Amino acid sequence: MRPLIRTLPALAVLALGACAGTGPAPSAGADASRTLATPLSDGHTAEGSFIDGFAFAEKSGDVVLGRVSVSGGVSRATGEIEPRRGSSWGGIGLTTGVSRGTRTVDVSGSRALVLALSANGIGTLRVRLVGPNAATRDSGCYPVTVVRVTPELRDYTLPLTAFAPEAFCGANAPGGVATAASLVAVEVADPVVAPGRKRLVDFSVGTIRVTN
Repeated sequence: MRPLIRTLPALAVLALGACAGTGPAPSAGADASRTLATPLSDGHTAEGSFIDGFAFAEKSGDVVLGRVSVSGGVSRATGEIEPRRGSSWGGIGLTTGVSRGTRTVDVSGSRALVLALSANGIGTLRVRLVGPNAATRDSGCYPVTVVRVTPELRDYTLPLTAFAPEAFCGANAPGGVATAASLVAVEVADPVVAPGRKRLVDFSVGTIRVTN
């Protein structure tokens, strides 16, 4: 299990609501191009959900979350990754909710997730689909894919079938389409740890949508 240095209380509330029997919102026929999240400067989305930054690491103190801000419809996360205590994994992340309150969203009929991304240099970001199960979320076993990004903010189209659980998760972890059937949030993270070196993290996430 990979414990987070910082937990995400908003997601925890969503998970509890799901366990209490709150079902997913009906899948809309307009999924051909459906906006899930548009960041606002108050730290929420235009669709009524949340934006939250977090840090995670194998050993406490090796990753520090800096500033999380939103401007012009784009959220930005900064921080430092310096494995002084020997962490072999860790990173800085942004979680963007895609549903209101305790409901989930069914976008399993869509072909791909489309989101605007950029970073302070050419590098790799990890994108994760997050569902309502707290145990799966906290163990890091909701499905991911990776994307190579540049400093220019632009849209990246990621097929739902490209999302898969990480190798340590085992055979029962959900895949992309299964998670998309009860989607709570989309997580974007810079998870690159450079042994013996400090890394300054700075990446941005814009509008998130699905398309057929």
